[in-house]
Amino acid sequence: MTLIVGIQCSDGVVMASDSAATLGEGFTFTVGQQQVTKIRALENAAILYSFTGSIGMSQLIAAAIDRTWNEAFFLNAKPAEAMQKIAVEIAKTVQVYAGNAQLFQQAGGLQSALCKSLVAIPVKNQPRLFQFDYSGVPEEASTELPCVALGSGQTIADPFLAFLKRVLWKEREPTVAEGRFAAAWTLTHVIRTNPGGVGGPLQMATLTVVGGKPAIQRVTDVSEHIAGVEAAEAALKEQIEKSLGSGALSGSAVPRPT
Repeated sequence: MTLIVGIQCSDGVVMASDSAATLGEGFTFTVGQQQVTKIRALENAAILYSFTGSIGMSQLIAAAIDRTWNEAFFLNAKPAEAMQKIAVEIAKTVQVYAGNAQLFQQAGGLQSALCKSLVAIPVKNQPRLFQFDYSGVPEEASTELPCVALGSGQTIADPFLAFLKRVLWKEREPTVAEGRFAAAWTLTHVIRTNPGGVGGPLQMATLTVVGGKPAIQRVTDVSEHIAGVEAAEAALKEQIEKSLGSGALSGSAVPRPT
């Protein structure tokens, strides 16, 4: 149970998540709301990795992605080529275990043994955001679809991200600053409204280019972003009340549609 949000920005990539994890046997949960680190910086390069699903499979996939790093290749590759290279490694990793997982339907079957992955990686020295499904099938975030949400909170996060995109950056990519704000607001909204399984403090990191080189920055203090979310919600409430009347949000002063 989780929510991972990735946003492709004009000057980098933002990745954010909640901190809650559930332990279980297949689809039967045994322990809930354990706090874990969900966004990792891989060892061999400036790569951010996050996932939803099996922790064990994610560990194997993260190691496989780490091994694929070849600066000469990614410095010259096209995004589709980089995406394909990572997808092949994920597929190889999954295939080793997929046959065995199908034998354990009582424990949740194949899906409970796999994970979806979100990867931010520098391609031609530009941060790119890719998502990979359970089998490794890839998709690159784009100007038209810059936001990615994965996990049990996706059904709440997707409409909210679409709303923010329409309001804040309808025909362009957001900046990293805007991406941080949008990710914080989305995670806050989902944590407050989800039926269970998404919670804990926000985690956030960015992949940008500093001095001509890829750089990862962990946002260790999200209080500024939370304060920004609270200020935005207060401003929205004030604007609605000002437009419709002081009692608009109480319900009594708002006329019902006919």
